[in-house]
Amino acid sequence: MPQPTPPAADTETLLIATRDPRGLLDDWPALAACLATADHSRHEFLAIEDWLLAMHDIPAESEPALAAATLGLAGGAHGWLRVDALSLVISRDRLVALPQAPEDAADAAALVDAVLAQAPAVGALHAAALHRLIDLDAPADARFAPAWRTAGRPLDEHLPQGPRGADWRRWLTEAQMLLHEHPLNTERESRGLRPLNALWLAGGAAAAPSPHPRGIRVYGAHPLAAALPLAAGTTSGSEQAPVRVWPHQPGENPPEPLLRALSAGRFQLRVLEPSGQQVYDRRPWHGLRVWRKPLTSLSPTPA
Repeated sequence: MPQPTPPAADTETLLIATRDPRGLLDDWPALAACLATADHSRHEFLAIEDWLLAMHDIPAESEPALAAATLGLAGGAHGWLRVDALSLVISRDRLVALPQAPEDAADAAALVDAVLAQAPAVGALHAAALHRLIDLDAPADARFAPAWRTAGRPLDEHLPQGPRGADWRRWLTEAQMLLHEHPLNTERESRGLRPLNALWLAGGAAAAPSPHPRGIRVYGAHPLAAALPLAAGTTSGSEQAPVRVWPHQPGENPPEPLLRALSAGRFQLRVLEPSGQQVYDRRPWHGLRVWRKPLTSLSPTPA
C-alpha cells in the first residue's frame, strides 16, 4: 500500500477524496483551469481512510480496536474485527465489491445481526449505532483487508490471508449463503436496490496506538472523525491548518477555505479517486503556462 507524503511546511496541502472525478470538475469549474498549469504526477490507488490512519500512525488492522477504545469497550485481548455487509457483482470473470451507499447502512447492520445469529460464533458482538464490532474469543491468526480497499475492485487479493486465512474464507462463504435468500435482500431488490450479499471482516489487532495529532481539518462528515484527532472544517474563516481534507460528494460545492487556497496559487492538491492518486503541485509562476488548456479529466496527458 502506498504511504502518504507528509505535507510540505511552506505549501498549503489539500486532499480531496472522490468517487466521481468528472463530477468534481463539474462542481468546481475553476479547478480544471488551475490544475492544467500545475505539475502533475500519478500514484497508486490510496483510500482516504488509509491516508488518514497512516497520517496518524495507526495501522489499518488496528482501526476496529481504535473504534472499540473510542466507544469505551473493553476487549479480551485477542483482537477486534469490524463486520460490514457489501454488494458483490461479477465483472467479466471476477467478483467485484461495490461501494456501500450511506442509505444502505441500516439494512447492512440488520443483515450483519441476522447472519451472525446463525453463523458459527467467533466472539462477542458489540453494536454501536450502525457499526458492528466483534471482540474475538481467540486470535484471528489471519490478515484482513479493510472494506474501503475493496470498493470497485476485484476481491482476490483482499480475501483473508495467513495461517488461518482459509478458515476465515470459508466463514465468509457460509455467511454469503445465508445472505443469498434473506428476505431483506429480496425486499431490497423489489425496491430496485442491489442486495447486500456478502459480509466482510477487517482488523484483527487487539489494541491500537494513540493517534498523533497532525493538524488535519476535515470539511464534511467522515466515519473516522470520532476516533482520530481531526478538526471539523468550516465554510468561512481564515484558520490555518497544515492539511485540509474534503470528502467530495457529487453536487457539493467546495468549501470556502479550499477556494481561497486555489486562488492563492501555491498548493499541493492530492485527489484520491478510483483510478489512482493524482497529485498536483502548483506554484504562483505556473500561472504563466497560459498555453495549457483546462482539464477535462483528472488524469491529464503529460504536456
